[in-house]
Amino acid sequence: MSPASNNEPAELTHTDSASGGEPEVAILCEETPGKLRRDIASGQSFDTARLIRFVVSPDGILTPDLLQKLPGRGLWVASERAALEIAVKRNIFSKAAKRQVKATPDLIPLVHDLLRRRCLDLLGLARREGGVINGFEKVLSSVKSGKAAWLIEASDGAEDGRNKLLAAARAVNIPVAGAFSNDELSLAMGQENAIHAALLGGRRVQRWAAEMARLSGFEPLTSPDWARGRGSGDTSP
Repeated sequence: MSPASNNEPAELTHTDSASGGEPEVAILCEETPGKLRRDIASGQSFDTARLIRFVVSPDGILTPDLLQKLPGRGLWVASERAALEIAVKRNIFSKAAKRQVKATPDLIPLVHDLLRRRCLDLLGLARREGGVINGFEKVLSSVKSGKAAWLIEASDGAEDGRNKLLAAARAVNIPVAGAFSNDELSLAMGQENAIHAALLGGRRVQRWAAEMARLSGFEPLTSPDWARGRGSGDTSP
């Protein structure tokens, strides 16, 4: 029976690329001092905050351990879709574990979904602690005043209000999250029609940034059109 994957918020941080080459199996799971571990897809060492840990159940099922706490020998992969695809396609998990390991067909979308859920969970926690505000005027004021650490925009929100907030965020150089829909943000924060939000400074910011960085290895955090001040449905040059 496979251990349950954990999807509580965790204290983690960034993503990185994996090379296409396959490293020697002997070093795939070698642990190095501190928080560094080997990415089995590239053979390079990264901080564990930039990796996803997997464990193998007694019956050989590969299980994501996003909290990095499940018992057993950890198999580490850079938090990127390409790195995970390499590890699965080349059967590197089995080589690293030195036993037959089964990766279920939904492993990659499962990891992606868990990362999304963890970001939303952290946002909900921050909201309950008073670390998130929403509403266009309040968010705009917090961005311009420097109180906002992140601007959070619903992916399906109206273009005019979003563009004004994006311009304000660019002016003060704060990051923008636009990966979640109105419904997802509303549910996470326990509010109706959450379109514009700001994550204020506080203890949740670093953890949120960490998980968003890991998520960025699986999807863009904003639409490319947003950087050009266009809506996703605008096809004009």
